[in-house]
Amino acid sequence: MGTIQIDGSTPKLTIGNATAEDALILFDGAAQDFYIGLDDSADDLIIGLGSAVGTTPAISINEDRDVTISDGAIDFDVASHDTSNGLKLGGTLVTATAAELNIMDGVTATAAEINLIDGGTARGTTALADGDGVLINDGGTMRMTTVQTVKTYMGLAVGDITGATALAEQPASDDEIVINDGGALKRLDISHISNTPLFSAYNNAAHSISTATATELIFNTENVDSDGKFASNRFTPTIAGKYLIHASIVIENIDDGEGVRISLRKNGSQITGPYPQIEGFSGKTDGVVYVQVSQIITLDSDDYVSAWGYHNEGASQNSLASINKFIGFRLTGVTS
Repeated sequence: MGTIQIDGSTPKLTIGNATAEDALILFDGAAQDFYIGLDDSADDLIIGLGSAVGTTPAISINEDRDVTISDGAIDFDVASHDTSNGLKLGGTLVTATAAELNIMDGVTATAAEINLIDGGTARGTTALADGDGVLINDGGTMRMTTVQTVKTYMGLAVGDITGATALAEQPASDDEIVINDGGALKRLDISHISNTPLFSAYNNAAHSISTATATELIFNTENVDSDGKFASNRFTPTIAGKYLIHASIVIENIDDGEGVRISLRKNGSQITGPYPQIEGFSGKTDGVVYVQVSQIITLDSDDYVSAWGYHNEGASQNSLASINKFIGFRLTGVTS
């Protein structure tokens, strides 16, 4: 018998008569048979290998229209799947490749654990503790290691600081060094261990000082001003600490018994303490008197110091040019 054709606008082919029995369409091949059949005892439509319903099933559809691929060494191959066509889930094309999906093979993580990989912009506050794990890319393979291992590997010891590049100039005040603070490595601005701010200035011209009048001395030329803290004859370090301040003055034409005095003032007021001012006297007519004063002074960030001169010669007298000096610097390692 050859081809069977059923004509009509609504053709219908019925196999079975509603009795409890299996029914099938058999495809009788030369090497292998296949069938599409009704397994009446299970109420399943089955596509399978063989000539009897239930023999080597491949795909089954139950009364709830659930589709089952039979258990065993069976592949369900969507041959057209290439991330542009092929497998869809809920109408959405799966764009991952098989290799990408296989990365999940053997993963036992929960959804919450997998979501941790997508950290977003949130930052956790949970402190690390020994035994905690860290995800590491180990030569292309993702592995878990402990925070202790990371700490050991990443830990910086003093021996790791090679100093391969030499600093060929005076460090800037905001340059940093690393010190061991009781076992913990910390950064330290170089300014904390430098005797800066530092200044040295003098007056390159004669300065007229009225008789019997305390006068703020002029220092119009700087030898050095490390942090730009000396201006208008005053030193305003802006860094709290203890400072060694020194000043000197030379005045000529001072007669016998008359004197020259130099003093240091803080914020315009006479400094108290040992030897806040020094006075020298002439032993002859028109003598030259040289006096100097040095003092350790505690300064806050907004304090300033200045040097003042005085003489009791009968008329105004000049200090000698380029000899009056004003010098100061911060003392490090001094706390009291």
